[in-house]
Amino acid sequence: APKWKCEFQTNNSPASMEFLGKAKIEKLYSNEQNIFSAMSRLDEAEFTRALHLPIYTGYIGSVFEEKDYERGMQDSLIHFMSILFYEGMKSNKLAVDLVLKVQNDLLGRIEFRTSLKPFIQTMQELATECFIALKKIKNMTNLSIVEQCALYIKNCIYRKVTLQSISNYLGYSPSTISHKFKREYNMSIKSYINSQKIEAAKHMLATNALSPSEIANSLHFSNQSYFNYAFKNLVGISPTEYRNQIH
Repeated sequence: APKWKCEFQTNNSPASMEFLGKAKIEKLYSNEQNIFSAMSRLDEAEFTRALHLPIYTGYIGSVFEEKDYERGMQDSLIHFMSILFYEGMKSNKLAVDLVLKVQNDLLGRIEFRTSLKPFIQTMQELATECFIALKKIKNMTNLSIVEQCALYIKNCIYRKVTLQSISNYLGYSPSTISHKFKREYNMSIKSYINSQKIEAAKHMLATNALSPSEIANSLHFSNQSYFNYAFKNLVGISPTEYRNQIH
């Protein structure tokens, strides 16, 4: 083997980063715990106040931002938001499926966002969005069975919603829910689901981003033919004709 000539150089330069002392870190940590506590009570005034104080995650994220380390910012924010969701769901006994849907959407946006700068502003905006979403889910518990049913359908419009899935979520029998809904809304649950999905389809057709078949799939219609039938039955024209009219 050849004899490689190697030279070693000792780097005696001082560290380029200075961290806060123990007392300041403990204060930042304490401020952050106040945010989690306010989230557990869904106390909007206290949550807003605590969110605008210096906190540990904000400090760590700012260090990563200074070094232009996006992965570090993402990991810090994902950790912070996950605890927020956990505290809100645990203490308020919120519907797990609805909370997880919101959480997955929000954490996914963090993961695939190209930049989180400015970090602290981004953190505050996403935390506020999280609080508002959990407060809406909490308010569902104060609604009647029929109102909870209607709100569940609207929140799950891009999922496959059935009478059985609604029954499983609300904890009432399918016959009880169906009877009460028909009496209150003067239509079947299936008809209401279709009407809400068609309203969503109208907004999607206005954007020109997806084809009618892609919209049918995203709204979980069994097939495009049934989507076309349901759309024409409620709107009076086909999805393609509707798109042509509004453009």
